[in-house]
Amino acid sequence: MSTTPRSILTTSASTNRNILARHPLASYFGMAFAFAWIAVLPLLLSRAGIIAAELPVEPFQIAGALAGPTLAALIVTAATSGKSGVRQLLRRYVQWRAGLQWYLIVFFGALVVLTLGATVWFGTTMFQGFIQKLPQVLALYFPFLVVGVLLGPLWEEPGWRGFALPMLQSVYGPFLGTLILGLLWGVWHLPGFLGGWLPALTLSSFLAMLVTTISFSILMTWVYNNTRGSLLLMILLHSSSSAAVATGGIILPTEMPETIHAIVYSGWIPATTYAVCALILLAITRGRLSYKEVNQAAM
Repeated sequence: MSTTPRSILTTSASTNRNILARHPLASYFGMAFAFAWIAVLPLLLSRAGIIAAELPVEPFQIAGALAGPTLAALIVTAATSGKSGVRQLLRRYVQWRAGLQWYLIVFFGALVVLTLGATVWFGTTMFQGFIQKLPQVLALYFPFLVVGVLLGPLWEEPGWRGFALPMLQSVYGPFLGTLILGLLWGVWHLPGFLGGWLPALTLSSFLAMLVTTISFSILMTWVYNNTRGSLLLMILLHSSSSAAVATGGIILPTEMPETIHAIVYSGWIPATTYAVCALILLAITRGRLSYKEVNQAAM
């Protein structure tokens, strides 16, 4: 019996699909890391001086997010759920129906809690500065939020919260599943420290990133579970946090030492603030983060 090239390719493709179907989470995270890090490799080589050309950051930042979480999610979804699964995932981009309170949390929650966190760190001067400069803050905040969507959340969230989170919650439960996602999400950002769109890589900045991604993931899971898995709201919530951090620096008094400015931009204000919020949410929801299996199945 002879084997044609077409039959060999068909068998190979079938084998690959079977592997993805049997190990969807491992396959997803493996591809999300590999694709993203390969996509930003030219930028990292440029920063290291191995490539002589000076490359812009933003195209590689977008390429890394798109080639990693989103592409991996589409590939594994297609292998496990077929075209119908891919269509269902894409429909959640425009799933907008949610209570007004969730839109208020998505658009203003991060800005409010980070301002309160900065006030705890540095005193009432921070809150006074926020109130005094509120028009200036909002004038920068909303453009940052809109533009920020294109620099990461639009390309990341279909993978992290669109594909990985519902599966992690069903396998490990809402708390442990979110903990795993937050940790891997933080490690995934490692090239960002080397590529120039995150602070310089130090033990402090990397630990702050991990605390932030784990804690903020807990907050995002809570919103996700209360909005029936809306990717639109996950994208906006992710971007609003980045916008709040970016605009928060303008309320710092100019006479504050550089060490204080460094604390803000190295991420410890978001890390500690989100950690406190996460602990409160875990206590209120008894670790369930509003997770209901029937809601997950209906997505």
